[in-house]
Amino acid sequence: MATTRTITVALVRAVAAFALSLATAAPVAADWSRAASVPTSYVGELGMRFWFGRAQTKKDLFDASGSVLVSRLDYYDMNIFTGEAFSRLDFNNGWFIKGYFGGGGLFGGQLKDEDFPPVVVPYSATLSDNKSGSLIYGSVDAGIKLIRGPDFHVGAFVGYHFMRDYVDAMGCTQTGGHPGICVPAIPDSVRGISQTNNWHSLRLGLEGSVEFDRRWKVTLDAAWVPYAALYGADSHLLRIGTDPGDFTGPIPEDGKGWGYQFDAIVAYRFNDWISVGAGGRYWHVEAKGHTHFEGRVVGVNAQPQVVHWRADHFGGFIQANIKFGPYRVINGN
Repeated sequence: MATTRTITVALVRAVAAFALSLATAAPVAADWSRAASVPTSYVGELGMRFWFGRAQTKKDLFDASGSVLVSRLDYYDMNIFTGEAFSRLDFNNGWFIKGYFGGGGLFGGQLKDEDFPPVVVPYSATLSDNKSGSLIYGSVDAGIKLIRGPDFHVGAFVGYHFMRDYVDAMGCTQTGGHPGICVPAIPDSVRGISQTNNWHSLRLGLEGSVEFDRRWKVTLDAAWVPYAALYGADSHLLRIGTDPGDFTGPIPEDGKGWGYQFDAIVAYRFNDWISVGAGGRYWHVEAKGHTHFEGRVVGVNAQPQVVHWRADHFGGFIQANIKFGPYRVINGN
């Protein structure tokens, strides 16, 4: 947690410094009377982006009191390959709307599944392969340019972000010495566990962009996630049955938490309409809540147990986009 917060503070300071440098680059401030007027025209852009990166999603499961660590499932070293469409509208009064929607695969990586004494004795650690994970995500923001000049701006925005992770665990090999779990090893043709997590997040952020030499453009986008809601389902497929202790189906999970998201882009404009670029991003979100075993364990009066989820997605991307406009706003003054 300390490391996460240290990274967050450092990145926020970097974005704030970037915004401050733009704010002092020219004596141009927001025209608030203009911002309050009805927009009469807009310019826009449409583009495609391809993201290549790494992902990790991890949970710590505690007992009902939240004081004893029972189990840890860590899906790590997964490769992100996604495509996304993005768009933006900038109105002449300073307001803007932007967003993206994408999806693709989470390939490779492994699940390390640990069970701890005194619930499981002796300690157990198993490894499984992730082969067919997926990632779907999207965001929409609305904001205003607080400071703007002919070749730069600093804006603030509020928005909503959705992310759906699906990961699985194929096969199972015991590495911790437990004599009864995944002994003998289960082949990787057998799916043992699947996990689906749906994250709904509120975004509050700053963005800034500056152009150089009428061709190059640098853009930074930093969002704090003060509220994130998790709705997930854990399926231990080899334990769904009718014997005491088996599960009756997927186990629901929920939680509330926070996070942050950073995107940075360097773009080159070939002409007034077409640009290409490259950039990087880092997304972090975490939540504390419960895994709802109640009514879902055969022959056991189970209770909800405390769970803590964390997810990190990061990497680089390439993009191309086309600009259009200015066009008049329908019914604009």
